Amino acid sequence: MDLSSEPISPDVADTAPLTRREIVDLLPGVPGWSFEDGRLVARFVCKNFCDAVKLLQEISRFSAREGHLPDIGITKGQTVDVAWYTYAIGGLSRNDFIMAARLSGWLWCRQGGSL
Repeated sequence: MDLSSEPISPDVADTAPLTRREIVDLLPGVPGWSFEDGRLVARFVCKNFCDAVKLLQEISRFSAREGHLPDIGITKGQTVDVAWYTYAIGGLSRNDFIMAARLSGWLWCRQGGSL
């Protein structure tokens, strides 16, 4: 099953974080994302700061609708950094991978088939 079509688990607070093996197994399902400092991370380079702010706002709204929020910020004036991490369990959950896949798919459609 494609990760983006899986449902978000509403309550993961009583689950264990994913193991390194589970993370390595799930990474191919989210092309363009990497495992850095315990988080699932992607960077999106925009044309300028205004475009980066617009993208940050759109990702924020998208994530809020989905009910699972990332750490997100702008660096170098034009790069939007997105990092998934489930604070309730102190590590990555399957929800983080589902959201990375959904966000990538949404951005793919938003960009007309290119990221």
